[in-house]
Amino acid sequence: MLQLIRKDFMLHRNILVILLGVLIIYLVLGAPPIWVGLVFILVLSMSTFGNDEKTTINLFLNSLPFTRKEIVSSKYLSVLIYTVAITILLFLGSLLIHGRIMEWQGIVFMTMLSLLSLSFMLPFAYRFASKYLMIASLVLFAAYFAVVNVFIPNLNDIIRESVGTLVSLESTAPI
Repeated sequence: MLQLIRKDFMLHRNILVILLGVLIIYLVLGAPPIWVGLVFILVLSMSTFGNDEKTTINLFLNSLPFTRKEIVSSKYLSVLIYTVAITILLFLGSLLIHGRIMEWQGIVFMTMLSLLSLSFMLPFAYRFASKYLMIASLVLFAAYFAVVNVFIPNLNDIIRESVGTLVSLESTAPI
């Protein structure tokens, strides 16, 4: 299984260098590290499917002595490795560039939101092609905006309040 993770890393080595440069630019510009990390984790994780959907890769993977379970498990492990790596990079970047430490609530929130998003995206990408993920995302956004405009006009406030409550859990904990 480590060979499959290594394959994903080797296929992404050019993209990783570019993404690392873009990540540093965003950190220097002062973009919120939680959202930058979320976007980078999602982009990096889902770009593996773009590479694996080529027919030559599928022929190659089917010729290897790996089961489907091992191939899928390696994708999930790759996602965890990318999540940890980007979180460490953001933590070190915030510390070195801005001289401040990221709060643990933000790190947990970013990690949980990215893993929650990928828990829906990865099975969808395996069931269908990843190119349909963009269409499904657009349909979900259209449904969300329809719900916000027609049925629950204060849904954004409810979500914002819930996230604020989750993030402020440390301040309510007894010392």
